[in-house]
Amino acid sequence: RTLKPEKQGALEIVSSDAVTFVRKLKEQPGKDICVMGGGELARSLFEAGVIDEMGFNIHPVLLGSGIPLFHEMKRQIDLELLDCKRFKNGCVYVSYRVRRPKHKAKRGRK
Repeated sequence: RTLKPEKQGALEIVSSDAVTFVRKLKEQPGKDICVMGGGELARSLFEAGVIDEMGFNIHPVLLGSGIPLFHEMKRQIDLELLDCKRFKNGCVYVSYRVRRPKHKAKRGRK
């Protein structure tokens, strides 16, 4: 099933290009943007460099099929652990910050 594009308060269901949509949101004033979706959405947003932080709920179940979360990533993305919470039902929530490469300042010609 596919949800139809809709806006209700702070929640907006989007069917357009997610990367373009998130870039436009990041240009606007405000604080956090929460994007929810599957592996293909996560991969496209990571590759575009528009994700700053991410969180996962890990359930104690192994499935034999489905769309891998980071299938066919074109580059390595380094993460820094922000938080980890363990729940009584065996689930674990982990959150990470994306580590951005540090660029060296270019020297001008003399």
